[in-house]
Amino acid sequence: MSVVVRPARAADRPALIRLMGALNEFEAAIEDNRADASAAESHLDWVSGEIAAQGGVTLVAESGGAVVGFLSFAFEEDPGTFVRPEHRRHAMIWDISVDEGARGKGVGRALLEAAEAHTKAAGIGEIRLYVLESNARARRIYDAAGYRTYERLMAKRI
Repeated sequence: MSVVVRPARAADRPALIRLMGALNEFEAAIEDNRADASAAESHLDWVSGEIAAQGGVTLVAESGGAVVGFLSFAFEEDPGTFVRPEHRRHAMIWDISVDEGARGKGVGRALLEAAEAHTKAAGIGEIRLYVLESNARARRIYDAAGYRTYERLMAKRI
């Protein structure tokens, strides 16, 4: 599959809402606290605002003139002094979603590589992401792309 990765444009909004809805539905099926597709538009609006405020980027993957995936990331900095100053600034991937029919064809990998290139061009040497522990497929993809567990967020419902 031939894929072009580019920054998202206003005209991509319907595709971004659709992809965010698919991501929401997938996560709702594996984690009971996640919202379903009905929250896609409002979540996209919130993410877009945060990404813009932090100087981040939303990228889309396009194939055959159609948007088949997206990835949003922002530039963040660790607070306090527990991390050495030269390692505090990093990119954080917030959301990534690929159309079901485009999965396994390198779309996610192309989005990750483009985000890494943007991060490196900004003079930042680290990119991070969160992944649900129960999302085994995504964890395998990130492992294969060279990501490693950096921290583990643990939760207990009470």
